[in-house]
Amino acid sequence: MPVAIDVGQRVLVYNPSHGWTLAYFVTAQQTNDNKLQILTCRLSNCHHKATSQDHYRYPPERVALHDTITNNLNVGTRVLCMPSGDADTSRYIDKPLRGIIAEQPSFNNNQRYLIFADNDSPFYLRSIAIHLLLESLSNYLSKVDLGTKHYIENYILAYPKRRLVNISSKDHINIELNGQWIDAIVSKVECSLIRVFLPLLNKHEWLYRGSLRLQPLFNTLSSYEPPCKRLAINKDIKIDNKCHFLLIPLNQGWKRQIRNDLGTIVYISPCGQMFTDAERLQTYLFQIDSLLNIKQFSFDMNCRVTQKFISPKKSFIQIDDYSYEHEKVPLILVNEYDTTLPKTFEYITDRIPLTSDIIIDKTTIQGCSCLDGCLDTLKCACWKKTYDAIIDSHYYEDLIRELKELFDDDLDNMRLYLYDALSKRNFGYKHGRLLEKIHSGIYECNGKCKCDSRCTNRCVQFGLNTLLQIYNTCEKGWGVRTLYDLPAGTFLSFYAGEILNDEDANRRGVQKNMGDVYFTALDFVASLNPSSRKPRPMMNMNNVNHVENVNINSEIQQHNGNGHTYFEEENIPIEKTKAFLEYQQANYDPGIFVMDAHLKGNVSRFYNHSCSPNVFVQNVFIESWDVRFPWVAFFTATNIKAGTELVWDYSYEVDTVENRVLHCRCGSDECRHRLL
Repeated sequence: MPVAIDVGQRVLVYNPSHGWTLAYFVTAQQTNDNKLQILTCRLSNCHHKATSQDHYRYPPERVALHDTITNNLNVGTRVLCMPSGDADTSRYIDKPLRGIIAEQPSFNNNQRYLIFADNDSPFYLRSIAIHLLLESLSNYLSKVDLGTKHYIENYILAYPKRRLVNISSKDHINIELNGQWIDAIVSKVECSLIRVFLPLLNKHEWLYRGSLRLQPLFNTLSSYEPPCKRLAINKDIKIDNKCHFLLIPLNQGWKRQIRNDLGTIVYISPCGQMFTDAERLQTYLFQIDSLLNIKQFSFDMNCRVTQKFISPKKSFIQIDDYSYEHEKVPLILVNEYDTTLPKTFEYITDRIPLTSDIIIDKTTIQGCSCLDGCLDTLKCACWKKTYDAIIDSHYYEDLIRELKELFDDDLDNMRLYLYDALSKRNFGYKHGRLLEKIHSGIYECNGKCKCDSRCTNRCVQFGLNTLLQIYNTCEKGWGVRTLYDLPAGTFLSFYAGEILNDEDANRRGVQKNMGDVYFTALDFVASLNPSSRKPRPMMNMNNVNHVENVNINSEIQQHNGNGHTYFEEENIPIEKTKAFLEYQQANYDPGIFVMDAHLKGNVSRFYNHSCSPNVFVQNVFIESWDVRFPWVAFFTATNIKAGTELVWDYSYEVDTVENRVLHCRCGSDECRHRLL
């Protein structure tokens, strides 16, 4: 406990129905996690004995000492402030308030404490009205948002050094309100506080003179990433796309401010516009016809835009661009253990049919007529194509069953309602990110659409735009890590390689110098037609023991280094989806196609497996709606820190391959120890 307390000592306890009430301390105990304490207290009007088990229990934030403080409290101490006519407060207090000590009594503040109240304005108060809370500061900080936590920690560490706005009564000053600067007039200055009048709202407000809500401090004390010179909007400015994509706006004169006091990120345009949310920023970028797009911005407080990963180990080999300019950004390769390189292959950024008889059908594709960047997803034909696939998919039956019953046979109105519901639930891309896998596939805007590159429904087609590094993991062979922080839902890359038919895939799979190490089964068709059958291995097992790289399956079924792709032996339809019926009507070749990255491929061939993945796979359709040939794309599943390996779960089932055991080497706490 933060203070000593005796059995029977008077305390104040908080009950939502009665407020703060007099009670007597009985006992305290630790919770299961050994972090917080539960205090048993007997109310002053309780008829039970002190040893009774019927007394109320309270967390420490709801218990304060009854006696007011007598000793000088440290900055950061948690306190309870009670209304008192003798407290010489800087403003009227009509209810008990919890907060922290922000300034100790001195001659300058008339021997009063400055209190930063929880969810309220700051104020000065004498010790006669201050009670010591039994809650520790660390316990309080564990429950607040990250921005508030950092602000309080930094304030306490820097105290008594503070920078305050030097201002006088009747001065005008701009203060921040809901992301906008509004004019205010200073009506009173009292030590470290000012009271301002807001003509726009016709009300007064007390503010701390060191608050970042005051524009002078906002402009001088804010932490920017990095401090860039403001530039006017100029269409002739050339954007350097070879740097980390989140650095591009900063290099064009934008500022990214970390607002710890509000727990948010503020982007400031070269002309001074402030943005605290992605929705308004996205609209603004389109309205001004900016060369930038919303994918290049992140409002994630945990994303450090400018901090690059630098390995402490010495590199024996470093290649500055392993793609040899095939990618839009350089792809670095390093080996910190020896001088070996990955096996030679041709780096490509496309999917190449091996034979001329493999034809991707592009005749059925349609485009949207949007001119607003497809901001209105309910009017975009491509967005609705994605929504239709979700509505018709067996994966989302539970989600839409009740709505189907509600609308009976009124399918048109039902679909319009579902489009709106799916849009609000963020199915599909949201501000350039994909936060959840769409099992029924995503249909991006394409070459037949009237929208341009700023479209909200274009992502995978732009290819790699993230600075990644291929490196030798020592135990798992080659892997891939990010050089910068990545927000959740960030597109990484798609799987490139040669498209093979069944015959060619089987022939390559048994060749001694080839094998099925880098195979991917393009089995999206099987996912359209639910089956009760278990998958069987596509090829015979070979005695292949490398752990070098990854094999991918568009339904996330593979293992590292041994390339066993799967498909459904027999499909027993439960309810044929619209997409599957279209597939049948097109009279396509029913065979399973495989993409092989052994001889030709890209960075995706190096992603490793983990039982605690931070990456997921998404099927995407771009230049064709031919369900036999989805693009297999990788997205971040969580916020990923710079230097972290990019890994995903192959989702194999143990014992599905006869006479074969494959042990997992991912090393995570949730490791299942076996892949096969």
